[in-house]
Amino acid sequence: MRKYSYGSIMLILLLMAIIAGIFDNIFDDKLSMLGPIILWIGNYIVCRGLLYTREGTFSEYLRGIKTITGKVFLTNILIGLISVVILLLSTLTSGTGLVLSNMENGKIIPIISILYILINAIISLIFAYLNFVMADERYRDLSFSQNIKLIFKSGIRLFSQTLITLLKVYMIPIILSIIIILLAIVVKTMPLIIIIVSILGIAAIIGFVVITPIYMARLSEIYLDNIEEIYED
Repeated sequence: MRKYSYGSIMLILLLMAIIAGIFDNIFDDKLSMLGPIILWIGNYIVCRGLLYTREGTFSEYLRGIKTITGKVFLTNILIGLISVVILLLSTLTSGTGLVLSNMENGKIIPIISILYILINAIISLIFAYLNFVMADERYRDLSFSQNIKLIFKSGIRLFSQTLITLLKVYMIPIILSIIIILLAIVVKTMPLIIIIVSILGIAAIIGFVVITPIYMARLSEIYLDNIEEIYED
């Protein structure tokens, strides 16, 4: 695996998350799109860094913000809107508004939340290489439609590799999340279970945060090893 700077990536992600959180608190819901925009800027910076300054310092990674163009901005906005539309259509057409009731013990399993997570995961996998494509100098001169096509094409072609990588890298947080869901469904009122769920929840969140730089580095490996073939195909 190619070397990279874990610390630089983590600092970028944390910085953008903090800035997004600050803006969300300042403006409440008045500028609801501002938080996601700041987060995708962070994602772009990391993707750019993993392509060109893998072992670079925080400041070297951060300089990637200078390469954000109007096309990069519009592409991220468009993909974001497409993701929202897909999510809404899936929710409306797949029956996710229903719940599965167990009449014997009175417990209700919220199917909508499970399917919502799955749909979100699929969307994120399909668009996983969005900012790698947009940050790649080899494809900067492509037209807007060609960029979109390459993003979709890479996401579909690399879907299985991306999924396997995600499951391997995030294995522990995913297992913790499954345990939390099962405990929350089976036992809802026992104080001890609530404490355990809270502890596991914190551990899962920390796990997702700590592992994200590793996941993005793995994605960059997949991208660098396959993108030329995908583009030329």
